[in-house]
Amino acid sequence: METHRGGGLFNLALLNSLKTIRAAKSRFHLLTARGSTQAALVSQIELCDVLLEEIQTISYSLEKRMKSRSAISRRSVVTSRNRSSRYRAVSQSDALARSKRRK
Repeated sequence: METHRGGGLFNLALLNSLKTIRAAKSRFHLLTARGSTQAALVSQIELCDVLLEEIQTISYSLEKRMKSRSAISRRSVVTSRNRSSRYRAVSQSDALARSKRRK
C-alpha cells in the first residue's frame, strides 16, 4: 500500500476500520445463530450502527483522498503546460516596442 503524502495514516485508519467491520460481522453472526431475543436484537442493531459508522468513515476518507489527488493532478497538469509551452505570452507593450524597432 502507498505510504507517501499521508497515505500511511490513511492506510492505518482503513485497516482499523476493516478490522472493526470484521469483528462486528463475526459478533453479528454469533448473535443471529443464538436466536431472536430482545437483547440479541438490540445488540444486532448496535452492531449495525458500528458497521454503518465504519463504512461512512471509509467513504469520507476515500472522498477526501480523491479530492486531494484530483487537486494534485490538476496542479501537475498546469505545471506541465507551463513547462511545455514553446512561446511565452507577449504583452501589447512588448509587441509595440518590437514593431517600432523594425520600422
